Amino acid sequence: MEPLLFDYTGLERVRLGMPVCEALVAELATLPAGRVFVVMSGTLSRQTTLPDELKQVLGDRLAGIFDTMGAHSPRTDVLAALSEARTGAADILLAIGGGSMIDACKVIQFCLNAGIETEADLLRYAQFSDGARGDLCGTGPVSVRQQPVYQIAVPTTLSAAEYSNNAGVTDKAKGAKEGYKAPGLAPARIVYDPSLVLHTPDWLWLSTAIRALDHAVEGYCSADAHAFVQGHFLHAMRLFSASLPATKADPTDEDARALSQQAAWLAGCGLGRIRHGASHGIGYILGAMCGVPHGYTSCVMLPTVLRWNERVNGEQQREVGQALGAGQGNTAGFLRAWLRDLELPVSLREVGVKEHQLPMIAAAAARHNVVKANPRAVNSADDVMEILQLAW
Repeated sequence: MEPLLFDYTGLERVRLGMPVCEALVAELATLPAGRVFVVMSGTLSRQTTLPDELKQVLGDRLAGIFDTMGAHSPRTDVLAALSEARTGAADILLAIGGGSMIDACKVIQFCLNAGIETEADLLRYAQFSDGARGDLCGTGPVSVRQQPVYQIAVPTTLSAAEYSNNAGVTDKAKGAKEGYKAPGLAPARIVYDPSLVLHTPDWLWLSTAIRALDHAVEGYCSADAHAFVQGHFLHAMRLFSASLPATKADPTDEDARALSQQAAWLAGCGLGRIRHGASHGIGYILGAMCGVPHGYTSCVMLPTVLRWNERVNGEQQREVGQALGAGQGNTAGFLRAWLRDLELPVSLREVGVKEHQLPMIAAAAARHNVVKANPRAVNSADDVMEILQLAW
């Protein structure tokens, strides 16, 4: 066999099924004393009593609450939160919300630990969506702190950003995404609270589940895949196939929510270490250029890319289909119909993409490294246009 190397993140513990404040008390009891800076969803901040509960639990350990992080972690918002975290002398970052909050905390952690204070210094570590790289990209910053800042994540969606050492940030002025990567960026602790996620809008919960499913499916079909990760991915598919229709039928079903959280946990295995393909890569472009939520990009692109790739990985797709319950039917067609049953979008038109934008999307996607890792070779913008037309 070929030699295999699998790098684990710095994740130490996952808690499932405990209310977030109760879990936080338990976590902080095991951690060195430090000040906690919270980056949380604006919806949770405005519509629940969680901010007051956090103030009561944290007391004088609270370094501040930032609740205006935009979708796709805009760089301007990340830098604003960084400034507040530095002013509050944060030692621990607590992300409560979706992937935008978790990715933002990764970059804030990155900056606090390395003493990065300016936008220009941060960009030296960036990898840009057109393939360009900052002059320090790939080197990883050296921590200037004796006790490095770390993150506790409380995910309220299923996109599984909590399992990777990668962080995505959006340059809203250019409509482009940039990435940051370094060992130890993934949260050290994760808390899954099935009752808290009842506040997550149904469309967001279900669509980010498909984002996690996308991790599992494209990971399973990746040239990098091996038995350890494929076992995780297949069971994630089985859990989603049961839990998502149950949640659709009864959004208050906390057991179904907990099953989906476990599926996202399984699907997150290998994030940042197992290359994905055109569904993810085109999705990054749709998010940055067209403002399409990442969950929706996977709803639209995953069945389409499976259809386009079928000639090169038909056997793997049949195994995916069996895990999802497709039997001997076509996996791409089954998945598209299943998404329709969940009342999720399956075309670019449904998520607001305009036909005149397709050539720009295709040109940008053809240069993207994740698209270049697709199982069926994407050799040009014309190939991407072929995929986009299938998704139209």
